[in-house]
Amino acid sequence: MNQNLLPEPAQAGELSRRVFLGGLVATGIGAGLITPNRAAATPAGSAANLLTNGGFDEVVEGLPRAWRAFAPASLPHVSSSQLRVRSEGWSLRLADPDSFSVVGMRSEPVPVTEGGVYDAMAHVYLERGEASLYLEFWDASGQRVWNEFRTAAISGSWQQLDVRGVAPAGAIEATVLVYTAKGNVGVGYFDDASLVAATPLTPEFFGPASLTAAVRGAVLIGDEVVISSRYKTTDGRLRLARVDARSGAVLAVHDLDVEGSGGHRLASDGRYLYIGPSGSAWIWRFDPTSGSVSRWVRVGASSTWYYTLLVDGDHLYLTTYPDCMVRRVRLSDGLIETYGRVSSSLYATTVVVDDEFVYGGSAAPGTLLRWPKAGGPGVDLSSFLTSSPVGILAMIAASGMIHVACGREVISMNPDGSGRVARSIPEADRYVDQLTADEQGRVFGVARLTSAVYRIDADVLVPLGRPLDNVENQLLAVAPDGGLVGVSGLGHVWRIVDGDTSVWDTALTGFGYPEVAQTMLLTARQRIWVGGHFAMTVHHPPSGTSRRFAVNGEPKAMVEGPDGTVYAGMYPTGEIIAIDPVTTTVTLVGTIGNGQMRTRAMHMDADRRQLLVASGPTGGNHTGALSFINPRTGEFEVRKDLLPDQSVMTIAVAGATAYIAGDTYGESTGGPRRAAAQVAAVDLNTRSLIWSEELRPDWQSYETIHVVEGVLFLMARRPRGRWFAMDLASGNTLAEGDLGGYGAFGSSRGRIFSWVHWTNDIRQLPLGDQRAGKLLHTGVPNGWYNSPLFNITPDGASTWGMHATHLARFPLRA
Repeated sequence: MNQNLLPEPAQAGELSRRVFLGGLVATGIGAGLITPNRAAATPAGSAANLLTNGGFDEVVEGLPRAWRAFAPASLPHVSSSQLRVRSEGWSLRLADPDSFSVVGMRSEPVPVTEGGVYDAMAHVYLERGEASLYLEFWDASGQRVWNEFRTAAISGSWQQLDVRGVAPAGAIEATVLVYTAKGNVGVGYFDDASLVAATPLTPEFFGPASLTAAVRGAVLIGDEVVISSRYKTTDGRLRLARVDARSGAVLAVHDLDVEGSGGHRLASDGRYLYIGPSGSAWIWRFDPTSGSVSRWVRVGASSTWYYTLLVDGDHLYLTTYPDCMVRRVRLSDGLIETYGRVSSSLYATTVVVDDEFVYGGSAAPGTLLRWPKAGGPGVDLSSFLTSSPVGILAMIAASGMIHVACGREVISMNPDGSGRVARSIPEADRYVDQLTADEQGRVFGVARLTSAVYRIDADVLVPLGRPLDNVENQLLAVAPDGGLVGVSGLGHVWRIVDGDTSVWDTALTGFGYPEVAQTMLLTARQRIWVGGHFAMTVHHPPSGTSRRFAVNGEPKAMVEGPDGTVYAGMYPTGEIIAIDPVTTTVTLVGTIGNGQMRTRAMHMDADRRQLLVASGPTGGNHTGALSFINPRTGEFEVRKDLLPDQSVMTIAVAGATAYIAGDTYGESTGGPRRAAAQVAAVDLNTRSLIWSEELRPDWQSYETIHVVEGVLFLMARRPRGRWFAMDLASGNTLAEGDLGGYGAFGSSRGRIFSWVHWTNDIRQLPLGDQRAGKLLHTGVPNGWYNSPLFNITPDGASTWGMHATHLARFPLRA
């Protein structure tokens, strides 16, 4: 075996997955919770340490026995030491003198079994710089065939590094390498290294946690509606479905290999279906006869989104983001012609054509341009519009006029702007987001959120029906029999004929596809509630049953009340809803308001019969809130003064005190207004601030906090994945480390856990009589839209969570 093989760069044919990760550390004792290690460490669990002299305590001529220098140049910079030891005896000192050197020591090779799972672990104390732990597998020819490493970068405390790997095909031996890389300058001490044959914990799977039928593209072809998925399926495909617009039956489903994140817009010329994806340089063409799909014409960069596709004659007209352009493509040969940019907006939202002109509309500032159909200079008709925060959402050309949905009006005008008529939409409607016209030139519109359908008469909007509520609309079209057909953004297909309305939910009829979870809650009745995109699913695994129902938005957080009522915080409305656990009836408790949009966390304070909600502000703002809500009366007290200029990210409650933590970046801002995020303690009886402090001056954003037996655990978003544990009585830091990503803490029966993005692992942190932290699950495919959540079973043996888009139960102990 060539043990001078450099760990970087990865060798040809070698499998390498590099994750920057500092580990776990225990530095003191607090409230009897976290204890340092005094005896020689044994590997987590009962497996035997396969390494010879893993504790570095057997020293020969100043170096640990059974370890050899990574390379001859390392020898002057490695030594056995008693200056810093984690357990009794000796440690291994690596002193990296400059940015050009690499310093390391490699263990003797250990026989392994192909396909076996192995855990490597070591503890490192850094005086400065960084240091890494590698797990390496080797074949019979001495070639390293796989490696993975973790890196520590926190100085001044012992940190645990651990790596799990599966011995690949051809592997016969494994080694552990402790190492400082080129570019690093520093000194580190390694102790208590181990390599063990692991028996991984295996999660149980219970099928898709949540189904969505979220739709972006929709087009009516005769009596069939074709819809395309807003998101990709779990295997990365765009889902396309044909739906009978008379019965709602899903006639066919096609999962297509198309670029982009979803199918943003559709159009048909009667022979082919044209697909404008979300994020693709190409317009794609689907052949319904053969079921094949292929690139058709290249329009822009890979970041291009298509906001309108419209077939007229021998051309496909289209609008795009982010260049805000209007173009057309000749169907016969793919020739692209460009009319021009609509406005300073990034979004060209809509295009319509008549016999002479092409009209392009944009999002705010809401520009309307007219070009000759054959091309030429544009004419600005924006002065005929009304002020709108969203600009133009829909247009249609009919009876020699153009009709524009802009702001809270539907405007009709001649091509030169003359003959302008504006009709205000009802107060309950947000905007009109779809327009269509029949062969007689009558114009129809549908309102966003209310889904109220109107006939647009000369000076008034005539109500025709209201098939849904709380939705945006993706299609309004006139069927061959004169009925109106619509598609919601949630995948409902509806039809109004002579005042009679039919609605079908394609999520339940074959189009639905698995989605990631927004949030999850295990209730006292042992039901698992999963919040999805405008939907909630309640699972009862023992009976194998699930129930799905609609909600107004995305539930970002949930909590159970004393009587079993489930409360959810909705995005983007800021509404707090109450759901009956038996009937699933949804009741509005109230709206946070006060410039709040994104619920971050919820807690039921049963002792004081109040609901606590942490929230972030609307886009472009910094200050979130902690809200105190009486769920019986709907009374809200929204406190924005507790963490100024910060989103309130999280809540942890101990007794009559709530601990909250902030994020200085707020919501979609250009940057923070303050240098460091704060942590605050709030008296739940008086709702007054007890204290607030910048506990870490270099932390700009907290992700979550958790309190157990007088110890507050805190995890950062910025810097990503850093964490520490603080004794609340003394303020002393008891532990600190770097998890490599941010996510959630969970606790049960004296144990505390972390589950984080990027590393995608679940681990037990060191506390109590545990000698070390323990890696429980690795490589868990991310299935959370937000951060992971623990939903630990009452016996503490497992947690419910997401494994990709599957509901899963993860064991927390063997």
